[in-house]
Amino acid sequence: MIRTLIVAMLLFIAGPALAHSESSFLTGPNGGHMIDAGGGAQHWELVAAGNELTLYVTDSAEKPVETAGGKADATVLVGGKTHKVTFTPAGDNTMKATGDFEAKEGMKVIVKTDGVGGESFQARLTPLK
Repeated sequence: MIRTLIVAMLLFIAGPALAHSESSFLTGPNGGHMIDAGGGAQHWELVAAGNELTLYVTDSAEKPVETAGGKADATVLVGGKTHKVTFTPAGDNTMKATGDFEAKEGMKVIVKTDGVGGESFQARLTPLK
């Protein structure tokens, strides 16, 4: 009984820390896959529709991170093919990329940023669950 109570309390306390882990799919406010980048320094949300990817960047407190002046590249794995795309700042905390692909469930995207919010990180996202 005590052991069960301790485990339950630890899970309750650890819940927020696990909220953006890559091991579970967390849907962001724009409907995309949200993860921690850089060990939690930034939170990324990736939305995919048609041949377009939109990356939303916030800090650890969910405050928008300015993307102007930053760059990002991605490798899109979909339908057995690999596509390289480049993100460009699209205002505020948003970056956009288009490519010769059609977004579909199961696609994987590896994003690498350079200088976004003064930081550079890499992460793998699955924008469509």
